[in-house]
Amino acid sequence: MPRVFNRGELKTALLSVIASLGEGHGYAIMQELQRRVGRQWRPSPGAIYPALVTLEEAGALSSTERDGLRVYRLTEAGDRALAARDPAPQWQDISRRAGAHRARLTLGILIDRFQLGLPRRAELSQEQADGIDDALTRTRGDIVAILEQGAENG
Repeated sequence: MPRVFNRGELKTALLSVIASLGEGHGYAIMQELQRRVGRQWRPSPGAIYPALVTLEEAGALSSTERDGLRVYRLTEAGDRALAARDPAPQWQDISRRAGAHRARLTLGILIDRFQLGLPRRAELSQEQADGIDDALTRTRGDIVAILEQGAENG
């Protein structure tokens, strides 16, 4: 099975994403990376965060703590490193490899993908919490019905 990122591409992709965002925390960076690679692929925090740390240790990124989140931004060295890399990430090639690399989908993967797309909020109003709880309860029922239907047909 082909790799999604060739040697050095992940770091270049991260620099490119952060440059376009201006700055971002890990979650926002992973969302943008997923958008560029394709929704069929899900970034692994176990690969992304160590790459961010490596880029920071190399001086290409700096980070600050803001509202409990580590926010990354390119340094001047990071700007130079990104400009010097030839070529910039070839998103179509990476996306094609990600499609070929696609793992078998499970309910857990789909739930993780869903959760990755949600905004993070510290607090919800009671009305928001009740509305979301109702929506999730209905959705759970729909998912159970789909799974039961698949079990009957399989």
